[in-house]
Amino acid sequence: MSLGILDDTKERVRQATDIVDLIGGQRELRRQGRIFVTHCPWHNDNRPSLQVNPERQSWKCWVCGNKGGDVFNWVMENEGVGFREALEMLAERAGIPLQSEVRSTPAESGTAGDKRALYRAMAWVEQQLHRCLLEAPEAEPGRRYLAARNISDESIHKYRVGFWPNEWNWILERSHGTGFTPQVLEAIDVIGKSDKTGKWYDRFKGRVMFPIRDAQDRPIALGGRVLPEFADDRSGKYINSRETRLFSKSEQVYGLDIARAVLSKTKNVIVVEGYTDVIMVNQFGIENVVAVLGTALTAQHIRLLRRFAESITLVLDGDEAGQRRTNEILKLFIAAQMDLRILTLPEGLDPCDFVWQRGADAFRGLWDQAVDALEHKVQIATRGIDLANETHRANRALEEILGTLAEAPRAIGAMQDTSRLREQQILARLAREFRLPEGELRTRLGQLRGGNKNAPRREPEPATAASPQGIE
Repeated sequence: MSLGILDDTKERVRQATDIVDLIGGQRELRRQGRIFVTHCPWHNDNRPSLQVNPERQSWKCWVCGNKGGDVFNWVMENEGVGFREALEMLAERAGIPLQSEVRSTPAESGTAGDKRALYRAMAWVEQQLHRCLLEAPEAEPGRRYLAARNISDESIHKYRVGFWPNEWNWILERSHGTGFTPQVLEAIDVIGKSDKTGKWYDRFKGRVMFPIRDAQDRPIALGGRVLPEFADDRSGKYINSRETRLFSKSEQVYGLDIARAVLSKTKNVIVVEGYTDVIMVNQFGIENVVAVLGTALTAQHIRLLRRFAESITLVLDGDEAGQRRTNEILKLFIAAQMDLRILTLPEGLDPCDFVWQRGADAFRGLWDQAVDALEHKVQIATRGIDLANETHRANRALEEILGTLAEAPRAIGAMQDTSRLREQQILARLAREFRLPEGELRTRLGQLRGGNKNAPRREPEPATAASPQGIE
């Protein structure tokens, strides 16, 4: 496409897009004189610092400093896409057709190097899998499995659940005549090539399939649960798509396309671990739920979710493995500049089983009782310890907590002041909890950060009073 056509198209889309409508459809705007303000999604914004100017059709965060621009910059920042994708998204929103104007070069179109071809191929695969589950006789084992898990027909349609028959070339055979080459299907990780024979084969088989969609509601990857009758020792019960140009498991979550609609109201997102956990909790009317994809919650996940919610509730199983993650969780809490709370389920129950057995009200009750990540860490570290009388054990627990704080990434730039305030609040809380002077805790934290872990630490006398400031 020539630069002239690109400029004309860009201007048409800009004129058709009102920046207040665009940003206001994603975040709550409040009028302030001739402008609108809202909380910035890219930092812990206690007072609204992101301004939207309807006259200039521009936006800017005055804390982040380098974030601002027009409607295209907003979509690029908020959705994590490049200019071309932002242009296409806004054109589609405005009803401006671009197919005749926005083209890749002929050498790229429809190949594995054409990202739009990958999106189209993944959408086609999702459609084939969903139709198979609904209609195909060979999908009966999948329908039985979902019925046994109490997944409703409505949920199957909402989450576009599918089925992959127990065949090695099912999707490859169906792709003939579609224009999707084996190389394109390989690029989205639905087929692979044998090193021994050089033949193509389906990556998934004999599995109930869960399409993974991005925040723009585009299918980008797949997760599959093998059925018992098709299980073997060569692959796991659950497998996800591998890393592709469309998908990175440490940056994406399952169910965000559904949850996104309610996050502007709830301000909180619930994070669970499994596909059926998301579906069942949603089925019981709790819609602000997503799942991580075979990995622990990461800083990249938090950056993604912070665009849509103000706080995260992480659901942990009550077993020992779930509780051992407290160190990593606390580090995220310190570094994320976002409220992170922990909901612990009774041992032996996952969210899917819990809501089915005890109902939505019981789950909401646990949700209301969720504690922040620091309190959760303190509870785990001090379990079974009499803090008033078992001084040695209490100090070991405190040392463990401070060690975790010392390892947490420290904020830079505009986040430094907020990070220091949060650290001050945390130390004040620990001082109250352990009845120690706050200054001594700060000194010890500095020693641990400086690598002087063996510095002597005297057994302190209980403080008569601790700082009243802190996160309540």
